[in-house]
Amino acid sequence: MDRLTALEARFDAILPTLATREDMQALKSEIHKIVGETHKWMRATVIGLFMGFGGLFLAMSNALKTGPQQPIVIQLPANLPQTSH
Repeated sequence: MDRLTALEARFDAILPTLATREDMQALKSEIHKIVGETHKWMRATVIGLFMGFGGLFLAMSNALKTGPQQPIVIQLPANLPQTSH
């Protein structure tokens, strides 16, 4: 009988600490909420990175462009001999 009372005492001590169905459903809904918030932040981060790298690409491509080119002017002498064919 002594073993039975020790087992009952252990059972009575453990039983109140076990999770109930309501506890598990509350935990499940909280996990879903946290996962949804994490996905929202991940999407926002990816969009922000794409925009940032796109802006950086445009800034660097504009910085590497050379300025307007000066036209090349070739001046010929005014008194060239005329040749007839």
